[in-house]
Amino acid sequence: MIVALVVIARIEGIAWRKLGEKLAWCDFLVEEGWMTKIPSKSTFHAIWRGIDKRLLEQWIILQGKEITSRKEVKGLAVDSSGFKNRQASLWRFLKWSKGGLKRTSRLFRKIHLIIALPSRAIVSLTHSHSNTHDSKVFGGLWQKLPPTLLRPNRRFYADSAYWTENIVGLIKQHGLHPVIRPKSNALIDNPLLGPIVRAHRFYPGLYNHNHHPEYRSSVEHVFGLIKLSFPPILDRLPSTILNTLYSPLICYNYRLLVQHS
Repeated sequence: MIVALVVIARIEGIAWRKLGEKLAWCDFLVEEGWMTKIPSKSTFHAIWRGIDKRLLEQWIILQGKEITSRKEVKGLAVDSSGFKNRQASLWRFLKWSKGGLKRTSRLFRKIHLIIALPSRAIVSLTHSHSNTHDSKVFGGLWQKLPPTLLRPNRRFYADSAYWTENIVGLIKQHGLHPVIRPKSNALIDNPLLGPIVRAHRFYPGLYNHNHHPEYRSSVEHVFGLIKLSFPPILDRLPSTILNTLYSPLICYNYRLLVQHS
């Protein structure tokens, strides 16, 4: 319950110094037996600093697993997006405005998601620095996927950043059908990828035919909805930035869970 309240406080952008005022509205938690007493501001802050990001990742994945158990899954999709770390450092913002900080600096983090279709529930996630290629973290994303989602004949949607022999082979090994646009410099003589490249070059409209219109930009729509619904949150501590970035993802999956309940 304390962790849930802290996540809500982060999503709402409540400063720690003002948290005490907001807690005055939470007396019903004690009256209904959820808590013995309302914790202090320092207790909330200490718990937030002690939360492992892996706990929040598991929380999001469990929510996605529950949603997919209630909603039919027709496919999966993967993509990533950058999030700006809004640390309260005047020096960093001055350096950024003068061009001293690039997009590869620690001001930016990448969040990688795999979502189930058509519910668009988040079923796997991880993070990386902004200069990390999407294909480098796909293995970690795949390992976190619930095994119940890896059923044959389902389609797996991705862009050309995931067009590698290892990724395509891994998807096909589990019986899924990869719907990935080949890169422009893809070779036809490759034993695994060659037949796919040849088919796409002989039939230019094949990708658009296989790529369901509603699923084409599904992950981008999820990122856009999260960024519009939950503005960037100011976080002074580098150790809790990832927890802060994960908080809107928890709320997004929870909304879907309530919607499909």
